[in-house]
Amino acid sequence: MYHSQANVRKRLDHYYRCINTVILNRQNPTTGLIPASTAVTSHGDYRDAWVRDNVYSIMAVFGLALAYRRIDDDEGRAYELEHAVIKLMRGLLFSMMRQVHKVEEFKKTQALKDCLHAKYNTATGDTVVGDSEWGHLQIDATSFFLLALAQMTASGILIVYTTDEVDFVQNLVFYIERAYRTPDYGIWERGNKINHGEPELNSSSIGMAVAALQAINGINLFGSRGGPSSVIHVLPDEITRNYTTLHSALPRESNSKEIDAALLSVIGFPAFAVGDAKLVERTRNEIIEKLGGKYGCKRFLRDGHQTVLENTSRLHYDAQELKIFEDIECEWPLFFTYFILDGLFSENESQVEEYRAKLEPLIIDSATLVDFGQFISDSVSDSEDSRGPRTPSTPGFATPGSDGKLPEHIPLIPELYYVPQHLVEAEKKDNHTQARVANDNLPLVWANSLHTLGNLIYENLLSVAEIDPLGRRFNARKTRANDTVVQVVLLAEDKNLQSMLNMYGLETQTMDQVHPITVSHPQGLKEVYGALGNNAKLGLSGRPKRPIGSLGTSRLYRVQGHLYAFTPHFMDNEEFYLTSDNDYLISIFEQELAFVRQYWVYPGRPTMTILLTHAMLGGLSKSRSRSFTSQTDANAQPLTTWRKAGFGANPQKDNKRNLLNFFMTLRSGVCNNVRVRLGRLSEMVNTSCIESLDFLVTKKDIDWLGILRGAAARRKGRHARKLGLNETQTQATTPGGTKTPSHRWSMRRQSTSFGTGFSLGSLTTPAVNIDEGDNYFGSYSQVNTPSEPNFPTSPLSMAPAPLVIDTNVHDPYSSKKAKKAPAKVFKLKDHEESRPKTKNAGGGLGILTSELNNPEIPDAVPADATPEGVEESDDSPDGMDNLGLTLGDPSNLEAAMNMLSISVNLYDQIDLLQYLLSCHGADFYVGNLDATVQTLLEEVYFKSLQLKLWSIVRQAAGLLNKVVNSLTINITDLVIRQKQITIGYGPTEHIITTPLGPDILSRMIYDGNFDDVREGPVVQEVLIYLGSFIRADPEMFEGIMRLRTHFLIIALREEISRLNSCDETDAVEHLMQLSPFELKSLLGTVLSGPTLSANAINTLLRNQSSGRLSPVGRRYINATSSAGEAADGNITENIASSGPSASMGAVPIPNMGKNSTTFTIKVQSGGYHSGNFSKILINESTMSVSSRGINLVVIDPVQGVLIESVSFDTHISEDESDDLARLVDWLHPGLIVVCSCKDDCFEHLTNSARLALKQLGSGLINNLKYRDSWCMIGEKGIEAGKAAEAHKSFMDGPTAVLEKTFDLNDYKAKADDHEAFTSPSTIAAFVPNSSGRWLRRRKNDGSLNRVPNKFYPRVWNILSRAAGFRIGSHFLPRDPIISEKTAEEFNFALAVENFLGVIHDTAERQIAVETLMVIAKIEDRNPGMEVQPEVIDLPLIMREAMERFWAKWVVNGPGGRGQASAAGAPGSKIAVAGLGDMSFQSHEELARRMFYDLPQEGKEGTFAYLARAVFKLLPYSIDLE
Repeated sequence: MYHSQANVRKRLDHYYRCINTVILNRQNPTTGLIPASTAVTSHGDYRDAWVRDNVYSIMAVFGLALAYRRIDDDEGRAYELEHAVIKLMRGLLFSMMRQVHKVEEFKKTQALKDCLHAKYNTATGDTVVGDSEWGHLQIDATSFFLLALAQMTASGILIVYTTDEVDFVQNLVFYIERAYRTPDYGIWERGNKINHGEPELNSSSIGMAVAALQAINGINLFGSRGGPSSVIHVLPDEITRNYTTLHSALPRESNSKEIDAALLSVIGFPAFAVGDAKLVERTRNEIIEKLGGKYGCKRFLRDGHQTVLENTSRLHYDAQELKIFEDIECEWPLFFTYFILDGLFSENESQVEEYRAKLEPLIIDSATLVDFGQFISDSVSDSEDSRGPRTPSTPGFATPGSDGKLPEHIPLIPELYYVPQHLVEAEKKDNHTQARVANDNLPLVWANSLHTLGNLIYENLLSVAEIDPLGRRFNARKTRANDTVVQVVLLAEDKNLQSMLNMYGLETQTMDQVHPITVSHPQGLKEVYGALGNNAKLGLSGRPKRPIGSLGTSRLYRVQGHLYAFTPHFMDNEEFYLTSDNDYLISIFEQELAFVRQYWVYPGRPTMTILLTHAMLGGLSKSRSRSFTSQTDANAQPLTTWRKAGFGANPQKDNKRNLLNFFMTLRSGVCNNVRVRLGRLSEMVNTSCIESLDFLVTKKDIDWLGILRGAAARRKGRHARKLGLNETQTQATTPGGTKTPSHRWSMRRQSTSFGTGFSLGSLTTPAVNIDEGDNYFGSYSQVNTPSEPNFPTSPLSMAPAPLVIDTNVHDPYSSKKAKKAPAKVFKLKDHEESRPKTKNAGGGLGILTSELNNPEIPDAVPADATPEGVEESDDSPDGMDNLGLTLGDPSNLEAAMNMLSISVNLYDQIDLLQYLLSCHGADFYVGNLDATVQTLLEEVYFKSLQLKLWSIVRQAAGLLNKVVNSLTINITDLVIRQKQITIGYGPTEHIITTPLGPDILSRMIYDGNFDDVREGPVVQEVLIYLGSFIRADPEMFEGIMRLRTHFLIIALREEISRLNSCDETDAVEHLMQLSPFELKSLLGTVLSGPTLSANAINTLLRNQSSGRLSPVGRRYINATSSAGEAADGNITENIASSGPSASMGAVPIPNMGKNSTTFTIKVQSGGYHSGNFSKILINESTMSVSSRGINLVVIDPVQGVLIESVSFDTHISEDESDDLARLVDWLHPGLIVVCSCKDDCFEHLTNSARLALKQLGSGLINNLKYRDSWCMIGEKGIEAGKAAEAHKSFMDGPTAVLEKTFDLNDYKAKADDHEAFTSPSTIAAFVPNSSGRWLRRRKNDGSLNRVPNKFYPRVWNILSRAAGFRIGSHFLPRDPIISEKTAEEFNFALAVENFLGVIHDTAERQIAVETLMVIAKIEDRNPGMEVQPEVIDLPLIMREAMERFWAKWVVNGPGGRGQASAAGAPGSKIAVAGLGDMSFQSHEELARRMFYDLPQEGKEGTFAYLARAVFKLLPYSIDLE
């Protein structure tokens, strides 16, 4: 819109008179504060000065001042208006500075009582209500003040005058920087919408904090004349944490408010805090759809404020009361002004015109108010003693020119419009049809200010660039993803390590070589930032000493011209044991690279400075050809990132090589799709982001120079952590052979805490608090560096050297040489492995020859290198297994201490120390070792950490009550994304819904929650991994609201049990021996949810006996089950995981004629020297099973089907023999089993496997020798020696061909007569199934509490029509749940989760979820059908569905006495007498397992059966119209 100069002046003068009348006339001449309104109504006294309202009110004055700057002769009005702005902003600043003690306390506590007040006395600036008498904690108000301060300062209006004020503003930054984890009362001062005083995490508060932090960062509050000391600093990681939290929460406002119109101020003016244009649009549209109306927008759904139905005698609402406000919530014209401003800033003209047209009829002309002039003048003179109700007269048709009228028409915007009493019912019946009435609070100055500001911009009297000099409006206009190049600098700890790395072609620098740049630990950066904002006069301590994140350490820092670089915090290997696993460190490094690339918005490139130490890479030598795959390679198989250690490999050395190879790959310039540049630090300076720390120069009370240069002492008293470890002289293997830790005497496994029915008892051990303050400055040092020529000549001749404690360790960050102090020797004997007793020395040496001839020098005997002819000896001291120690019973104390002093095995040492701890606590003095139990535990912890014995590490960490420092951060990352976390199980299960401090978390984890002390550290690991996953890939948690750590660990255990074919106890041991990276990878697999495959082929998992990785999984017969799915999978999936109910799949006997009842089996075997083959033919059809070991085909002669075809490699593993025995035990008598040996099946054929084969009728199995030929046609249950069998010695050629013909009629007749054949496996073969895939998925989804999309709103719709839901004795009523909570409210979802949580069987829980979805789908597809208001019994519906399934497929179907219908031949009757009573009640557990393995969709899916049950049991009303 074009205006002439004269017209511009005329319009500006008009707006000056409007602003002067409505705003400036109300500004207190002393304090500069403005009352929110002059009204005193039944809803409250509005004459106090709210911080938020004051800043909004002055925005029009600020805009008009900028507009007057444009014209030459402004008659001093620009100066007048600017100083009115300054007056108000300084008035607010002074009011807040009077509460400086609260700012200092709040930085530490984030407590409600310690927050700044939200409103002040307009006349004095004092507080007006007590700390607990109002919802004062309103982070958005403080943030908006800082945002406005930044914008005004950038426009040239200086508000801050002294360094004391600068320090206070800096502390306000610290006050709001944790908004992402601080529940507050929000913009409406009520927190939870019930208004009962419970604060919430509010997106509007977080969004305003994001805007304030971004805007004020780098602002010099003294303007162009200021120096370094007047610059405000905000750490980039604090901005990013708030930013990511906001984007993950939107469009939700809080737990109780699914949407809020206040978010308009976040997605648009003034915050512009959202960087995702699609998210901005989605939030805006949801506000319009759910909250929009003719008179403005509702604040939020079911807002009862100032409605005629509200009970004004109390501040809070009853839970069931909220529903009465539905559809009559007051509408606020204020929000139309936000839409207008949003359209102006985004150049959306249609939106501007639309909402200007909507707002116009809502504006009240001041000329229609008979006493408005007197009302305005009185508002300034009101005093404390004369505060009485005073409101403008009701709008009417006063005669122009009468007394009290203003000389011109001034637009006034009411606070809100409400539905009058007599129109309430009509409005509820037909929403948005009834006329509304403005309330008495006229005008709402906040709304009038924004309306005026919009008009100034609309009429081109002011530009958006002038009101937004910082350019915040461009935040949501990014069109390209961030593609920052991350610079990486590698530093070596010393020249020896540098030389070794150079041998691999990896160029590094030492500390001396990067001079004059100083490299320091991030602890130094944390400490110097603690001086920021420090002010003794005000009693302000500066920034709380919290760790600096990766964005902060990716900048270079300059102080007085000198540059400093800092290593990243995540590389600190002393924080917890996790980063001692190099594979885990690689995965974290990749994630941090991606994180820095994604959120880097600063000038220059990020520079990550990595310090490589001997602890990470020492002891390596030239490696054979190995390839490295990125941990997160998108093209990799799900678990191929788990490192596969070959036979004879060294786990520690492999671990180090992986880290080295990773850094080598950085030279390619790309790491996991992140562009990187590897180079020297001096080469990176010109392109780096350099931040000034010159504010330190004025801080005289801190030795910042000493801190930055690493001269200050960093150690915190625990010298026992300063280990020196010569890896070449210390045995570094876990116990080998068959005697594994899971079979040792161990107190940690006296009761199993991981089973679904585990005991809730706990070990009452004293708490041992360990300081976690150490860091790189007290890092590991080595007694001998790899360059020293003292290596042993043979892996079997290594003599362990004692580990020492270096009490004056060389600081890797310092270029000065530290003087060596006398080393303190450890008290316990070093870990040793028993040397193998060889039965054939030649064979043993043959195995080791390649290792000895290799120029690579091994660190230790490989953990799993147990060659042919070698057997392990007992590696426990004499009498260890016979001690019979009981926790808490000191009767064997002396024997335990003596055993501890002579033990050379860390597994024994940690168990003995746990016993001593349980008897006398951590301070108990062990005389014969001259140390306390705690000291010895620390020693075992660090030794096991060096040797990568993860089970011992976790046990020691649990006994020492260690808590990882970053646990709080990761839990915060989960809960701020609306995820509930639980720790523990049953009555001791703790639910976490808000961020918690480390002390509370430590008590939750260690106060008697777990029987197995290792579960505490594992719980922490799981939480850290979950936090890592949700930051990197939030979509992984789609449909998951509650994360129950105990059930997640059960899911991990079940996965290991399935893959390794072991029982629960052994699976727990496998789990505890996994490295942190392997555990994280397994958790990622479980979290993958619906994409999780049941096929275990090529999956790697840790071998139990050695703690190494071994491939598991077998290929089965290419059969198709009745559900149409391939039956590939692991036999143990059916045995160990699914139980006898799981189907192995069944196919008819091949080449059977139409009326044929006979079939012929032929089998022949050839050992390694006799042709090396195995042939099994049935009716001349060759079975596709021919692998090394014993090949089996199982036939059910009653059903006439093949039910299994599998190979067991008993040459390579005793586990295979155990699987064979388990399979035979599982088979029902009468099943025909064909066996044939290929290559060799003798080497690891155990006695249990031989006994199992005798159950099949073998009489020659005891004669079998190495690489003999052997085959058999047997039958389960016949006498040993009765089977058809052939055997030849290994040099005598293959066996003869065994041939045998069977008549099916004979077996069927025998079944009818003796009722002894059909088994659960046979039934399962004829029942629709998914070969365990759906059972596995339901178990995992149940452990994760995963639900389908839009599940909770659909449940809300069902519950709103029913009387409630029932599960056993637990009841979820309709009221007050529906009356209080809306469909998409987070609190409703939590109520449903709590209700479903009573189901302990995870698969059954998922069936309950499917039941609710089926009911919802029925109503969706049949709009005329609605369930009647009766209680819905979920278990009753589920049981009915399962009974129908059982009746169809077992009682009346091909799996039972009825006629075969789908899988069997028509009309063939099948005997089931072996199972006796075939009723559902007699086989309910079997039926449940089979039902849980059905797919969801299809005619035979769970949805179909559940739908039939729903139609039968639920009463529906049908609207025929």
